[in-house]
Amino acid sequence: MATSYKWPGVYAEIKDLSGVVAANAVTACAYVGEAEYGPVFKPTLVTSLQDYIDKFGALSSKYGYAGYSLAVAAETISEHYFVRVVNKDNAKYAAAMVMSTEATEAAPVLEGYDYVSINAAAKSRDETGKSGLTEFVDHPDAAFIIAAKDPNNREYYITIADSTINENKGYAPSSVSIESDSAADLTTVTVVVDEAIAKDNAGKFVLEAGEKIVMTKLTPDVLNGIFEVVSVSEPAEGNVTIVYQAKASTSEEVNYSKARIARYPAANETTFSVTLSEKVGTVYQVLETYDYCTLYPAQDSYGNSMFLEDVINGASEYIQVFVNTAATDEEIVVPAPVSNVLLAGGNSGSFSDVNEKYKVLNEGWELFRDRSQVGVSILMNSGYVSSGVVSYQAKMLEIAEARRDCFCLFDVPMDQTEYEDAIDWRKNIQGFNSYRGAVCSPWVKTYDAVQGRANFLMCPSAYMAKIMGAYDPWMAPAGLNRGMLTSSTVSPTGLTQYYNATEGGNLYADNQINCYIKNPGSGYVIWGQRTLQAKPSALDRINVARTVIYIETILRDAAKWHLFENNTAYERMKINLEFSAFLDTVLSADGIQKYQVVCDESNNTPQVIANNQLIIDVFLWPTYCIEVIRIRTSVMGADVNVSITSG
Repeated sequence: MATSYKWPGVYAEIKDLSGVVAANAVTACAYVGEAEYGPVFKPTLVTSLQDYIDKFGALSSKYGYAGYSLAVAAETISEHYFVRVVNKDNAKYAAAMVMSTEATEAAPVLEGYDYVSINAAAKSRDETGKSGLTEFVDHPDAAFIIAAKDPNNREYYITIADSTINENKGYAPSSVSIESDSAADLTTVTVVVDEAIAKDNAGKFVLEAGEKIVMTKLTPDVLNGIFEVVSVSEPAEGNVTIVYQAKASTSEEVNYSKARIARYPAANETTFSVTLSEKVGTVYQVLETYDYCTLYPAQDSYGNSMFLEDVINGASEYIQVFVNTAATDEEIVVPAPVSNVLLAGGNSGSFSDVNEKYKVLNEGWELFRDRSQVGVSILMNSGYVSSGVVSYQAKMLEIAEARRDCFCLFDVPMDQTEYEDAIDWRKNIQGFNSYRGAVCSPWVKTYDAVQGRANFLMCPSAYMAKIMGAYDPWMAPAGLNRGMLTSSTVSPTGLTQYYNATEGGNLYADNQINCYIKNPGSGYVIWGQRTLQAKPSALDRINVARTVIYIETILRDAAKWHLFENNTAYERMKINLEFSAFLDTVLSADGIQKYQVVCDESNNTPQVIANNQLIIDVFLWPTYCIEVIRIRTSVMGADVNVSITSG
């Protein structure tokens, strides 16, 4: 709308043309693999090797090379997303059953729960409010079941004990409404409580005449008072009326609509504590303790739920609980005290063959498909490849193509690093043709500082990832200046294969395999930076491919801010300015030689605009790296004079 100026004067306004493109150059790696314990089928952020150990357990070749790959890459990269997978068909959640004090038999020793049962039980609870665990049918006196939070081989122990509740720890079945809002002195107030909420899980009403209760407000200006129940009416049409009298009168007005009612527990409704421990040697190391828990909906005087599932599930890093909500006892169920009972029957599962393993691993990669959910830039092979099966690598490349912001680092199979075998595998088995990935060979012999062993074979892709994390994407991750293989966790001591110049040339130039070599006096070094693209072009080199992916990713995110704006010359000018400002930073860092951004009426014709589209053409002239140096030496006679001119 045009502004109407009715008075002579100077009117200033500012148009913001300073929009900038946020250039997030952080490198983040994605891994899918096995681990000792930790969350399953969930991309979990890991910021260091110690963070990985805390969340997924110690490094061990028993669980593959994903953890070791992260250990190497973490020396230069601070963001990693790890997806732990297990075989859903035979992985077990360790579990233990806790009986009620009224139970006539001891708790059975559980053999764990499989993946499907536990997840079905949780889903059943969400839909119906009752656990789907069948053991509750066989053992109706069971109070609840504790299970590990994820399938693993760790040994957890639980202790259940009565916990004394003081009079400041009152709890309430739920919120209530106040029938009258006119009383000011709180002498007598009638409270209406919904029948379903006011009763315990056995159907018994929880308040009786003469019991003390506590009334509090949920607003910041809390008013606390102790009251005595005067009378409790019989249920009528789903409601129960409670009349109570204040122990101490007050004239302060109360917003009754935001009040709740709570009471102190009776003798047969003692709260209890749950302590989780892990046995280290002969000592039980306490991991978590939860005090003041109940087996029915309850709140303390601060409004916090005391129901066991609310207290533990979602808060615990180690366990989950399933309360027996189908109990039929007339009295409230109280768990029997136990001390250091083992959660038994847990394991991470196993795979019968490599195809079964890769099928599950590929399910993990699907969790990275949506780039809006997890931001990563390097997909790590982590040694998951065999001489005849490349489905894991194929899934990685599929995810990278779908996301358009990732680069894949692949390994040649450990047993295919010999010259002829590597060529045969690359040509006839893997056969990828894409600039969004690169493959490395041979495997690296190392000293494993974690387990203290020599000649530990390490997948080569991890070392390239470490180098990529230390430099800008337009820098080649190879050569004596940047491509040295180093790691404090798995320090290189040799290679599984040594290629001569002829073999290395054929592997590199004709088969797009980046070779690792031994350089006398300089250790072991990456001696190549080819992508998997067979067609000769600028994109057949890693530094160019990663630069293009990086620039496209940044510009795609920047362009989103212009969606649903009017397609005008002014808007197109803003885009030109923003994109050019970002590309200038890449240009000044020698990431590209030159560029051009076109977003005007030449490529946004009336027909394009009428289709609600905007076209931005970005032209890039990449920076090439030196791979061949030709030194031309001429030996001249003593009586020959040479005149040198440029060109």
